[in-house]
Amino acid sequence: MKLLNILFVTIDAGGNIPPVFGFAKQLLERNHNIYFLSEPCLEKAIKNLGAGFIPFDDYFTKSDRKDDILKDWNATLLNNPVFDNVIFGPSETLVKQTIKASQGHAIDAIVVDILLLPAIIAAEFLQIPKFLLFHMPEYMPGPNKPPGNLGLSPGQGLFYRIRDKILGKMMVIKFNDYKKQLNKLRLALNLPLLENTIDLVNNADLRIIQTLRSFDIPVEPAPSNVRYSGPVLDDPDWVQTEDWINPWAQDDQRPLVIISFSSTFQNQKKVIQNCLLALEEMEVRGLVTLGLAMENEYFDIPKNVIMMPSLRHSLVFPNADLVISHAGHGTIIRALSYGVPLICMPMGRDQYDNAIKVVRQNCGLKLSAQSNPAQIKNAINKILADSNYKIQANRLKNDILASQHIEEVVLELENIVSMNNNCPKK
Repeated sequence: MKLLNILFVTIDAGGNIPPVFGFAKQLLERNHNIYFLSEPCLEKAIKNLGAGFIPFDDYFTKSDRKDDILKDWNATLLNNPVFDNVIFGPSETLVKQTIKASQGHAIDAIVVDILLLPAIIAAEFLQIPKFLLFHMPEYMPGPNKPPGNLGLSPGQGLFYRIRDKILGKMMVIKFNDYKKQLNKLRLALNLPLLENTIDLVNNADLRIIQTLRSFDIPVEPAPSNVRYSGPVLDDPDWVQTEDWINPWAQDDQRPLVIISFSSTFQNQKKVIQNCLLALEEMEVRGLVTLGLAMENEYFDIPKNVIMMPSLRHSLVFPNADLVISHAGHGTIIRALSYGVPLICMPMGRDQYDNAIKVVRQNCGLKLSAQSNPAQIKNAINKILADSNYKIQANRLKNDILASQHIEEVVLELENIVSMNNNCPKK
């Protein structure tokens, strides 16, 4: 088939990058020409990937990956600054620069990170296919589930149907706070006005959900544009690449507990310190990977714990007995892909939903991020003493390894783009 020019539109928000890069790799391996419209801080990583780099020249101009553009560490359900700081606030700049980058490189299709949803509008204006990447489980509401990011379990019966209907409408209303702004932009581009902002998701040719369908709580019946591609298990591009040298004696049989929280700032220092205090008097080996946001912070480290700025999960998770995490989707899925149970201490974003899914799968526990060391210690002991958590994590491991449908999604994407290229434009 004809090689395609495909534009990815993304920013560095931590856990979104490995899935976005993972999808781009699939297209690069099929010799398509891949470009990224992104922040200067990702230029090196994008070029190392083998893709072309196009920098934003306004707003999304972060040059240091440690800079916090999300500013959501104290977000609430009713006030999440990510909507203003990232998703919708800079939509005019985002759409204009996406159009400019596309026209400058004869782009055939646009792949949009869900964090930059309004970039879909640029593809509509250019009359080219548009694909949304969800680097986390589905968070759109449905008749069988509440909206995402609320940390609610689905349920059956009248109460849950009413709950989900009300919360779904509230999500639509929240998104519609930005409808006037988006419709002004659409009017200037001679595009039909949105009835609801959330229609941008429905307008995508495909919304590609990068997780395990059986781990998720999918909308039923599935919207026609939903595809589950399976999770990307790649380590982040910024982690240390050298081999892991086990610092413990070969005959040390103490359980290995890994503490791994967000690579972006979520005010997580106290939570990490409480986890360290929980391990202090336990007969375990502890390993902490700090990530970019915390790598320069000071911690009181017990003698049975080793702390590292970063380390590839693929090197240490195979030997782990337990992972304590903020419940970021990437960390959870990588742990489960090695059959490792989890303690989830969500701090925001999609993490509450991810933690609920871990509990529903019986492969871990959910704790409050405010838990004290004694509570964390009790949870550690509970998981290490109950082999069922390991058994269920291994079940998920087998499902994850059998769930890769990314090649099928890529073929469908190619077909959609080819059909569009063969159709006369209006």
